[in-house]
Amino acid sequence: MRKLSDVKDAIGCDTIARRAGVVTVRDEFFYQHGRTSADLVRRVMLACPDATILDSGEVWKAFRGGASTANSSHWFVRFTLPHKEAS
Repeated sequence: MRKLSDVKDAIGCDTIARRAGVVTVRDEFFYQHGRTSADLVRRVMLACPDATILDSGEVWKAFRGGASTANSSHWFVRFTLPHKEAS
């Protein structure tokens, strides 16, 4: 059984959270450098090949120093893991 902290380390994202069985990972950016949310989806699928991707995308926010990842520009992926994996 994997812990969310292990999944976060395997994906290499900034934040991870689980609510009602749905895991959300976010990766903050200031400059995109040619990356997209598809790159984060690919990292999720490499780290968790049994994940079911529900949603992914990009959120643009004006820069605010000290803002949380959720309140900054970021890519996100929402997915579920088989019950035995979500701990």
